[in-house]
Amino acid sequence: MLDRLTGKDAVSARRLAQETGLRQQTLSRWLREACSLSVMPPKMKRPTRAWSIDEKIRILGAARRLSGAELTALLEREGVRLAEYEQWRLALAEEGHASLATTKRMRALERELRRKEQALAEAAALLVLKKKVARLWEAEGDGTDEDNEP
Repeated sequence: MLDRLTGKDAVSARRLAQETGLRQQTLSRWLREACSLSVMPPKMKRPTRAWSIDEKIRILGAARRLSGAELTALLEREGVRLAEYEQWRLALAEEGHASLATTKRMRALERELRRKEQALAEAAALLVLKKKVARLWEAEGDGTDEDNEP
């Protein structure tokens, strides 16, 4: 849902609410909450840059003892993606040559992560819809006559 609200062909919360049956206020709240999370970096599409060996060595040297937020901050300052950094680090461990198997494995893991993120978003939307349907059934059930039911 968040991808539909923020992606390349983003739609308004009102339009998405009409398409999905969710309340517009709920979608708007989800969007506000997602944007306020510090763990959700803004989507930035940067063109792939050709890094020189000297630049790679300098960045790998600066990052070798960093972890977590410090490493992330360094990579952001330098304009290096985490996946690029990991490839460089693995290539250095493999004596300067990134193996084709390692690259394929990283790509497969990234695809799997994207698939699981989409499945999680879909499951969350289904749970919301399930709760909504349950409330509707409860509201309908309140007006029935229990004596006529078998």
